[in-house]
Parts: sequence; structure tokens; C-alpha cells
Amino acid sequence: MRTSAKTGRNGTHGTLCGLLALLWLAGAPAGAGMPAPAVTYGDAMRWYERAAEAGDPQAQFYLGYIQDRGLHGANKLQEAINWYRKAAAQGETRAQFRLGLLFDADPRLPRAPTKARIWYEAAAAQGHAGARFNLARLIEANDAARAAELYALAANAGIGRAAFNLALLHINGPDEVHNPAAAWRWALRAQDLGASGADDLRRRLFAAFNE
Repeated sequence: MRTSAKTGRNGTHGTLCGLLALLWLAGAPAGAGMPAPAVTYGDAMRWYERAAEAGDPQAQFYLGYIQDRGLHGANKLQEAINWYRKAAAQGETRAQFRLGLLFDADPRLPRAPTKARIWYEAAAAQGHAGARFNLARLIEANDAARAAELYALAANAGIGRAAFNLALLHINGPDEVHNPAAAWRWALRAQDLGASGADDLRRRLFAAFNE
């Protein structure tokens, strides 16, 4: 999340170094020999590089994310994708989701919905709520029934936009998913979750039901 306050160069360096150290320690197995705390940003990066090259999927994901987001100089998108792929192949859900996002909607790459779907499918199969929502959005036009199931799972995990989209799908979708009563329930759920436009949708549905 972005903040309005600006951080000076030294403050950013310290924050990132501390973040990398914490992430490394959080990923270390219980009882493992712990590395010395990072003194410099370069120390933390070297830890990640060694662990990633040794095949640790968490380190591969974090190293990919650092390069993807440009946290260590200029972003290196292709290197990030390579690390994400290595981590994703080992079942790292966050890497699978990031690959889906990159191929789905990142302006640095040509949009590739088929590739995005592959990675969203992988993350969704492991219960990733965001992947379930994005996968539902991708397949809604061709597989409304499955999209409805995925939206429901994502909404039950707290994604308000999933509840909103599901309400619309139950109103505007094909016969197999058309269900005004369910649309009303999901519109209320979307409102509870604070989804943008949910209040207006609920009012329009209420007016339609009372004509």
C-alpha cells in the first residue's frame, strides 16, 4: 500500500533491508541455524540469491518480487518471471498468482489471457482467493456455472468485488445461473464487504423486486 509520506533514500534503504531480513527469517525452518542479521541491503540480497539458487521456493518468490517491483534498482521483469516460474513449479502459490497477474493485466507485457488462466488455475486450486476471483472473471463469458462457483469461494474469503460480480451474474447470466433471489443475497454480501457500487446495485434490485 502506498503512503502519502515520502521516505528519504537512507530511510528506504533501511526499511528494505529490514524487510528482507524479516522475510528471510520468517521462511527459515524451525531449529535451523539462523544467519546473522543483515547489516546491508546487499547482505540480504545475497541471502536470497543463495537460497533461490539452492532451490528454495520462498526465496525464489521473494527474489522475483524484488526484481519485479524494482526494489533493488531498476526492475528486471524477465528475471522476475524466471524466478516466479521456478517457485511456481514447486507450488509457491504467490508466485503462481503473480504470474497470472503479469500475463493478465501488467502494462509491461502483451496481454496473454491463456497464460494468465494457467497460473490462476494453479493458484486457485490451492485456495488462493484472488486467483479464484480473477479466474472467474476470465472464464465468466464461456463458463458461467464455474465462474459462479469461483466467485462464491472468493466472496466467502472476503473479496467484495467477487460478491458484486456474482450478483450481476445471477441477474444477467445465462439460464443455468440466472437466479434473482441469489442475486439479492450476493448484493447484500457485496454491500457488507464494502464493494464499490454495491449500495446502488442493492437499491436497483430492491426497486425491481417491488415493481
